[in-house]
Amino acid sequence: MSAGKRVSFAICRIGPGCSAGAAEVSSGTVALHGDTAAEEMEHARNRPGARASGHRRPGRGGATLATAERMIMDHVEFDREPPANLTTMVMAFGGWIDAGRAATGALRHLNRDLRAARLARIDPEEFFVFTLERPEVRMRADGDRDILWPLSEFFAWRPEDGGDGLLLFCGPEPHQKWRTYTNAFLDVAARCGVKRIVSLGALLAGAPHTRPVRVTARCTDPASRSLLEAWGIYRPPTYEGPTGISSVVLDAAEKRGMQHVGFMGQAPHYLQDSENPAAIQILVSYVARLLNLSPDMSHFDEAIQDFRTQCDKAVARDRATREHVRKLEQEYDAAVGEERQPLPGGELDSEKLMQELQDFLRKQREGGAAG
Repeated sequence: MSAGKRVSFAICRIGPGCSAGAAEVSSGTVALHGDTAAEEMEHARNRPGARASGHRRPGRGGATLATAERMIMDHVEFDREPPANLTTMVMAFGGWIDAGRAATGALRHLNRDLRAARLARIDPEEFFVFTLERPEVRMRADGDRDILWPLSEFFAWRPEDGGDGLLLFCGPEPHQKWRTYTNAFLDVAARCGVKRIVSLGALLAGAPHTRPVRVTARCTDPASRSLLEAWGIYRPPTYEGPTGISSVVLDAAEKRGMQHVGFMGQAPHYLQDSENPAAIQILVSYVARLLNLSPDMSHFDEAIQDFRTQCDKAVARDRATREHVRKLEQEYDAAVGEERQPLPGGELDSEKLMQELQDFLRKQREGGAAG
C-alpha cells in the first residue's frame, strides 16, 4: 500500500440504508501506508513465476497440467505447475466474516510482505451472481478498458532455503454451489501438499475502537491448542447458527485429514465501511507468531493512531454514540480485570450483541439529536 492512500469510515445512526436500521451520520478518512487491495494483488500477479494474463475474464482452461490432473482441478486455472511442498495454507474470505476488512487486509499484508506469486485462480462463473458481485471496468494506460471479474486467487511462497512453503488464498465469499466450490478449493490445497489450514476472520462485536482488538482462536490438533492456550486466546467452538464459507471449507478439510487453526478478530459494530488497521495488525501478528514469520509491521502504529483519531472525532459528534462507546469501554475494562486477557469466552453471543445494538439505536432515537 503506497503512502497517501486513504480509507473512509462512517458512524451509524438511525435511518434507512444501514444495517439494523441505521444510517451513517459521521464520516472521515484514515491514511494507510500501502497500495490498495487491487494494486497489492496486481504486484503479486506480476512477480516472477506469476502469469499476467488470464485473471480478467471468466472461463475454464489454461492449466498447464496433464489432462487427467486438469479434470481433478475443474473450476481452477493454474498459472504454472503447482509445487507439492506448500504444507500450510493461510486463507481469508471477504464478506460476512471480514469485519473491518481485517481478514483480507491481513492476508494482503502477508502476501505483499512475502512477495508471494500468484499460482492459480478459481473461475468465478459457476459460483458468483454477477448482479450481486459485479465485475468492474478499469481503464488501462493505453486508453483501452479491461473488465475485472471477482478474484478468488491462490498465491505461493517458498523460503530461500528450499523448505516447506505457504499457500495463501484471498477471495470473496461465493454466492452459490458452496460444496462444489469447497471441493475445488481443497483439491488445490491437496495438490500443493497442504496439511494445515490457518483461517483468518473478523466479526462485528460490541468492541470499542479505543481498546486493543480482541482475538479468539480454535484448532483441531493438541499441539496447536497448547500453544493457543498459552497465548490465552483458545476458545472451544460452541456457536450454533448461520455460518460462512470458511466454516464449510474447514469442516470439509478436517474430513480430508487436514488440521486447521482459526483466528477470529472483533471489530466495532458501530463503525460502517471502515478498514480497521488495528484488527489487521493483530491478525497478522498472530499468524506471524504461529508460522515463525517476521513481516514488516512498521507502518501499523501510524495507521492505527490515524484511524482512532478520526473515529474519536466522528464519535464526539453524537451523544448517543459517545455514551455507547463509554459503556463498551467499561465492559472491556471489567473483562480485563477478570481474565488474563480481555477475551470473551466461546464464540460471540449473537443475542447479546443484538440486544446491545437495539439499546444503542433506541438511545439514538431518544437523544441523538441533542448531541
